[in-house]
Amino acid sequence: MLNRKINIDTVDKVRTLVGAATSADFEVDILTDSFTVNAKSILGIFSLDRSRPVLMTIDANEGDDGVEEFFSRVGDFIVE
Repeated sequence: MLNRKINIDTVDKVRTLVGAATSADFEVDILTDSFTVNAKSILGIFSLDRSRPVLMTIDANEGDDGVEEFFSRVGDFIVE
């Protein structure tokens, strides 16, 4: 399982994340203090407070099929 803090503060970032998660063969979730939302759900993501970074969890490991492509699409959203 991979965890990354991401910033999805714009509509374009949400749209890109949902598209990448929908194309992925693994589960991608977004976690906040009190909610967990499937990253394939645009309505679920819009229900979250996106004004600050959120935690993205990916049910895959580095090197698994599709992980590199997924990060190539959403890697710019990662904050450390």
